[in-house]
Order: sequence, then C-alpha cells, then structure tokens
Amino acid sequence: MVPGRIPNGVGKTCSSFVAAAFALPLFIPVLGLAQSATPNAGTPNAVVKRASATEIKKHIDREWFRKSMGELLGHWADASVMPNGFIQENLDRQWKPYGEQREATVNGQGRQLYTMAIGYEYLHEKRYMDAFVKGDDFLQKMHDDQYGGYYTRVGPDLKVISDNKDTSVAFVIFANAHAARAFKDPRYTKIAMDAWHEVKEKMMQPGVRRNAFNRDFSGPGIAFGRVGTNGPGGRGAGRAGFPGGAGAPPVGGQAQAAPTERPIDVHMYEALMALYEVTGSKELLTDLQHQWDLIDKTYDYNLGYLPEGFGGGTGNFNTGHLFEWAWQLSRSVELGAPRKFIGMGSRELDLGLKIAYNKPDGGIWMGADVNGNVSRKYMIWWNQAEILRATAHYAILHGRTDVWPYFDQSLAFLKANFLDAEYGGWFEGLIPGSPREALGARAYIKGAVDGPELGSYHQTAMYHDILRITEPGYLYPMKIRSAGK
Repeated sequence: MVPGRIPNGVGKTCSSFVAAAFALPLFIPVLGLAQSATPNAGTPNAVVKRASATEIKKHIDREWFRKSMGELLGHWADASVMPNGFIQENLDRQWKPYGEQREATVNGQGRQLYTMAIGYEYLHEKRYMDAFVKGDDFLQKMHDDQYGGYYTRVGPDLKVISDNKDTSVAFVIFANAHAARAFKDPRYTKIAMDAWHEVKEKMMQPGVRRNAFNRDFSGPGIAFGRVGTNGPGGRGAGRAGFPGGAGAPPVGGQAQAAPTERPIDVHMYEALMALYEVTGSKELLTDLQHQWDLIDKTYDYNLGYLPEGFGGGTGNFNTGHLFEWAWQLSRSVELGAPRKFIGMGSRELDLGLKIAYNKPDGGIWMGADVNGNVSRKYMIWWNQAEILRATAHYAILHGRTDVWPYFDQSLAFLKANFLDAEYGGWFEGLIPGSPREALGARAYIKGAVDGPELGSYHQTAMYHDILRITEPGYLYPMKIRSAGK
C-alpha cells in the first residue's frame, strides 16, 4: 500500500436558511498511497477526464455490485416491510424480529424506503415498488396534519411515541425524491416538495439554531445526538450551553459564515440535491445556490474540510461524514455548483484517509481526531460503505488514481468481514483482532432501532452511486432540465 499526498486544493454538502440542520463531523486520514496521477485534481475549475472503461473494469465488477445489492435488499423487502407498511428494523441474523422494541422512526422508515426505490430502479423487481408504496403510505400517516412536520417515533399501530419533530425529515424528502424518479410518479414529487417547504417554513427560521423541536415548533425538542460525537464541538455545538457556540473563533483560514446561518447537514443536503435533480425546480436551484455560498464561506481552507458544527476544536470526528461530504461536494458540481468544490471534496477525502484509515487491513475506524488518534478500535458497517463510495467516485470521475489502492483493499476487507455468507446481509461491526462474539448481542444482528440503525441505506447508497457512475455513457456534470418553477 502506498498512500497519496493531500492535493493543494482550493477550499469548500440550505435561502436565508438557518442552521436548523444537523451538525456533523469531518476529519479524514491520509494513507501512504502513491502520488496523485493528476496534479490538477485539487485545483479550482479542474476538468478531469473520466476513467476509461478498461480502468474501471480493473477495479469495479458491476455485476458483483448489482448482485450484492439485490441479495441485501431482497432480505429487507421480504422480512421487514409489514402488511400495513410498518418497517420492522430489529432483525436477528436469520432475519427474524428480536427483542421487544417495535417502533418506526422517520429516520429509519425513510432510509429503508429509499433503498426500496433504488432496488426497483436497478433490479427491476415489482416487490420493491410494492414495499415502497406500503412503507410510504405508513410514513405519510406519521405526518402531523395540525402543526406540520412528522412525528419522530410511532408504534406499529401508529400510536405516537414521540411527538417531537427533527431534521430526520430529510429522509422523507430523500426517499420520495428518488421514488419520483424510479417510479415516474408525480405524487412522490409532491410529498417531497411539501416536506421541504415545511422544513424551510418551520425549521429554518432566522435566528433559530436547532435541529430538534417540540410538536408545534415553538421551542426545542429532544436534543438530536450527543455532544462530542461529530467533530469540532460535536453535534450539539452552537446550541445554548454547548461548547463552540456563537462567538467561538472561526475554524478555517477565512471568515466563517454567521453562527446563525450554516450549511444544512449532509442528509438534508443530499435530500435537497435529489429533489432538485428530479424536478429541475428554479426554487430549489436558488436554495442550493444559497447553500453553495454558505459552504464556500464555512469551508476550512487550511485543513481542507467542511466544519459542520458551530465552532472550532480538534475533537473526535465522525469519520464517515468526511467521506460523505467528499462525495457530496463532487456531486454538487454535477448539479451546477462551482467546480472548485471538486478540489474541496478531494481534500476532504484525503483528510479522512489520513486520520481514519485502517492501514494494516483497509476500511476506516469509527472515530479519530485531527492527529489520527483513534478513539475506539471499532469498525462499523456504514463507514466502510462510505469510503468505497467516495474513493470510487474520485478515482472514476476526477483522475484520483492514487486512491484505487484504498478502494481495492477496503472492498476486499468488507467482503471478508462484513458480509454474512451464511444468511446474507451485512454485519453491524467488527473489532479487528477479536472474534465476532466479542460484540455480544450485536455480533450477528441484521437491523436495530435501539442503537445505530443498521439498515441498508449506506450500503445501497454505495451500490447505487458506483453503478450510476460506471454506467456506459454516464456524463459529468449532469444536465438538469429546468421545470421553470
């Protein structure tokens, strides 16, 4: 293994939007990979020729990715979607419900619905459309018709467990935007647009810096996440009583955006991009352009990453989000963002590789600080999906041939350690050097609501993007047809 250098890129994935969205972490490790074959990959306005079909085939077996996605999603479609549309996420190794917890969250229900839409689009099996329709009908019954927004948690019978509202509504937008494209059904476009309008009206009010609200949006709800889990300042940074709030020194080398207005979080951002792609709405383009301006103002051009919190620090980073933002910044350019975002994302990718890569084996650690000190010797499933998505994206679209070794080693590590050859699906995590049983009750589960939501969202997103950008005839950037609204 030979890691690559950090490219000398120019800096930094929403209308008077306020930081109502999640604050997420970002820092990344750089491996000993070979020097980048494209020195201009990190420069502004760089245009790099897409990798050749021959090069892509050396690293990407499209049929394996398609089959692996089908194997995973088939289990979820058959085992988790109940007749009334409730999605059962607590599943054991053999895909049977376990434990006593039975609830649907906007986050979990929405994520799984996205995977069903992608399953139908790429595998062409009606069962995925049927699963989506049932599950989305259930999700729409979680909407609060009196005050707007979606209840964050309900039971299988739709009894409200928590009437709080939070920014996990991003997955209502995200899932329905993809369904509108996959099924060519405008009703899903309307659901997504209505949800986005509620987010702008009720969550992104000037001066509001919350990502969780009570039922009528008049005050804060249950805090989303915990301090210290998401990089500088943690997910709670910026709220009263949390470190790194208003008045904290800027992180980057240029003036930061006002603390009351920050880019939306990575999941709301990807939802907005998905909705714009399917609608071509001028309103959404304006919203995205405002986000691009905030990203540019907030990006740390010294370290090369997008701070998601409201302040500085060198805390423990949610390393997977570094790779997610790396991909999202390149994705932004597909939809019309400044080309320098490619260089910004390239630097974010390098930071993630530098601080979080598991050099002996491949894949990335769950958390690390800016100096590469790993907070816990644990490797979780979704991080492994995100390093594959990001490295493939930059190697294929932006000439980053130096990251292919990371991709190849991490894919081999994933196949050997996270795929259940006996019962199918992915395992949740791994402690390198320890037997799987060391994880106790979480050693063999296939889904969980009562912890990290081990579903199929991150895996499917990885499969989806790799299949998408390796499709013969794929063009970057995309051409979005304006809807004139």
